[in-house]
Amino acid sequence: MEYLEKSFSEIKNIDSNGITFKSGEKIIFKECIKQRYNSETCVAERDISAQPPYFEFLTPNKPIRIIFYKTGLFSKVKNSNNFLKLQMMITEYGYSSYDLS
Repeated sequence: MEYLEKSFSEIKNIDSNGITFKSGEKIIFKECIKQRYNSETCVAERDISAQPPYFEFLTPNKPIRIIFYKTGLFSKVKNSNNFLKLQMMITEYGYSSYDLS
């Protein structure tokens, strides 16, 4: 499946409505529900074991994959921390993601 790819570092803001990128593009959580799974809360798939780790948001037209691809010293820890941070924020706003790892 084809998808748009964004880096976690491109995120400007995350709130109860969705994710806003520095470019102005947005992921609206409500638009991602029931795109692939029969769930009232699932907005994305996630895989922390992939290289690079990612969340793929099930947006109506083309999925948007947010990758965690920091490099350098402690990059693996930073990528994991950012991944878990995004997962917790999604959960705090009442949504979920399907674990593929």
